[in-house]
Amino acid sequence: MAASPSRCAWAVVVVVVAALLASEAAAGDDTNGVYEPCADAMVQRGDGFTFGVAFAGRDAFFSGGVQLSPCDSRLSLASRAQLALFRPKVDEISLLTVNTSAAAVARFDLASSGGYMVAFAGRKYAARSSPVFVSNSSYSVTSFTLVFEFKKGTLQNLYWKANGCSTCLGNPSFACVDQSCAIKTSECTSKGGKVDCSPGIQLAFSGTDKHEAVLNSWYEVSRLQQYSLVGLFSNLKDSLTSQFSMFF
Repeated sequence: MAASPSRCAWAVVVVVVAALLASEAAAGDDTNGVYEPCADAMVQRGDGFTFGVAFAGRDAFFSGGVQLSPCDSRLSLASRAQLALFRPKVDEISLLTVNTSAAAVARFDLASSGGYMVAFAGRKYAARSSPVFVSNSSYSVTSFTLVFEFKKGTLQNLYWKANGCSTCLGNPSFACVDQSCAIKTSECTSKGGKVDCSPGIQLAFSGTDKHEAVLNSWYEVSRLQQYSLVGLFSNLKDSLTSQFSMFF
């Protein structure tokens, strides 16, 4: 049975979704009626697409040495993971955030939840990303790029694209962790610091939709430097990236 907010024991955290969405008047263009992250959907460009991000320890995503989808009950994630749900528009450049700031009403501590996250969607192909490091008591990564691969409108794969460490090399407040810049957790507002360390996830789409139209946002994202992409979301409140200026 597909997981849903009403049936899943996970506490669904409040998430802030910041995306380049069409106006409310165009909401009728969304032809995808599937809202559960563990159900299969066939989409076209411009549809909403629901996926989840589970936060837990790295080993929690494996059973018998094999990584399973968070939708798989064999993982027993209900008692040891936290969940964020998103519904971006297919093939639109988007930036999503999970609010972990000290002021957030539904804040949760990523480090204490296990420090890793996995993106997932669908049942037939059980698409899931590899676990990626987010935070521990020493360092927190705040900028991620997630790539969706579709074939004829059905999600086939999810993977994280490392952002590299060129922008933070030599800065004492940062370290390079798994090819991504990681700030000292002590600098985060949740730990009494001055920086909102809420993780931001840039989305990119590749492959084809259900009409075999090519999804192009991955190529657009790959041509942009990280600072340029973040600039598109300059109105995103409390984005960590907008606060990097205090260090650089």
